[in-house]
Amino acid sequence: MNFQHWSRCGLARWLRHGIGIACLCAAPLAYAGHAILLPEGPVTLVRGTSVFTIDAPLAVEPGDLFSTDAHASAQIEDANGTIVALGAQTRISIDAVPRGVNTDTLGALSLLSGWIKVERGDGDSSGQVKIDTAALRVSMPHGAAVIQASADAASLFIETGGILLTLPDSADAPRSLNAEHYVQRENGKPLEAQARPAPAFVTGLPLAFRDPLASITARMPTQPLAPTHGRVAAYSDIAEWLVSPLTVRRTFVARFRSLVRTETFRTQVRLNLRELPEWRTVLCPPPSAPPRRPGIPKTSEVDS
Repeated sequence: MNFQHWSRCGLARWLRHGIGIACLCAAPLAYAGHAILLPEGPVTLVRGTSVFTIDAPLAVEPGDLFSTDAHASAQIEDANGTIVALGAQTRISIDAVPRGVNTDTLGALSLLSGWIKVERGDGDSSGQVKIDTAALRVSMPHGAAVIQASADAASLFIETGGILLTLPDSADAPRSLNAEHYVQRENGKPLEAQARPAPAFVTGLPLAFRDPLASITARMPTQPLAPTHGRVAAYSDIAEWLVSPLTVRRTFVARFRSLVRTETFRTQVRLNLRELPEWRTVLCPPPSAPPRRPGIPKTSEVDS
């Protein structure tokens, strides 16, 4: 096979036996001011300390944790035309962006497990989207890429554009990669680069990821709604997030510490304390310092 001919067409052409992919052409967001989640099937949302089932368009907020089941998928679009597609059985976090960065754009994501495809048009001047996984960290200014992640490994195929890649547990310098590159890595092991995606990657690739993503918000018939009928998060809802090696884990003690007031959550944290050392001071706070006694003024003898 002529690799140059294959590489110009990218993953979709190779998989579809001659069907070329079109250029990126994400339409402007219909509801400017928010990134929007568009579910295909029920999507679970953890917002704050509450859990919701989402089956209609939703305005996304920093800190949202989304998960799809085996029969659901979703798409997130922001105000600059960035599109993030979620495959089935995918867990992703919408991370907070640094102060001064536009919070209406998808600036930072954490992929705990599953599949995503990210597309950013060349006209998007909002900087770059950063994707954190257990084994790879990706900075993507523009283009299209597919990422698959698990608790201890990740793989990536760049369809178009380019990325800057860093390894979370390595002192190696960031590495630039351009279109038609495939890499994979397990935690603690060297990065593996291949001319073509691994067979397991191709087999598991969601069917919808084989073509360019198309904007849905332009055809969205209704305004996104706020989530309703939530329940308090149980330990099982966030257990995998709590023990993950992702950077977003650092935010969870402050966010979820109020859940320790419930006996079931507190018991589960205690049982898993070896993997959750940062929760030790929540379960067993250090004793308060005794109040300082007021000083007794010194007296001096006065000659009578």
